[in-house]
Amino acid sequence: MGAGKANGSALRKRLYASGDTIADMDGQKRAVLLVISGWVANGKELEDGSRTVVDFSLTGDVITVGSTEWSREEVRALTSVTLFEFPGAIYENLSTYPRHVREFVLKGMARRYARAAEHFVNISRRGAFERVAHLLLELSFRVGLYEGQGASSFACPLTQVDLGDALGLSVVHVNRVLRKLREGGYVSFRGGVVTFQNRAGLITASGFDDAYLALSDADAAPVDN
Repeated sequence: MGAGKANGSALRKRLYASGDTIADMDGQKRAVLLVISGWVANGKELEDGSRTVVDFSLTGDVITVGSTEWSREEVRALTSVTLFEFPGAIYENLSTYPRHVREFVLKGMARRYARAAEHFVNISRRGAFERVAHLLLELSFRVGLYEGQGASSFACPLTQVDLGDALGLSVVHVNRVLRKLREGGYVSFRGGVVTFQNRAGLITASGFDDAYLALSDADAAPVDN
């Protein structure tokens, strides 16, 4: 999208290692982040030291950091991450970006809002089986699948702790559901790879509807390194 021309020389390319904190809840950082590669967790750390993951940001996603004083998230790299950073709060700088950059950012924010709404439904109304199935299916649509040997798969760096933090489940409960999914012949998650043996059946069993993911990356402008 010619991102290097957006907002003049203020645009910065950032590299982070797995486990690095990109932004914390107490910091004063304000920026719009465009994920070029890698997996990022966005969430909140609670007073007891536990955390909740609001969303996982992947290649092509937009993250707004410190957009308001009262709403801050912890943004953490789950893998090696490359991103473009537009310094400044979104409401202060969006009008200064070229039109195609504004559209890219706004579409990215719309996609994240749609995911957040679905995630809220997931943890508030669905059972554990449906929660885990929904998240794995959502990620399969977002990441893309490798087809081979009668199954489809994708690389996934998430741990059972990450899944639990995103789904409001304990690690023990996540492990139990993953075993149920595997024994049911639907999907397995081993060695950082999610493999679907019966993806269509899992979509039906969990009631998954991908309509909230309809605003795809194809609708957004490409990013030039």
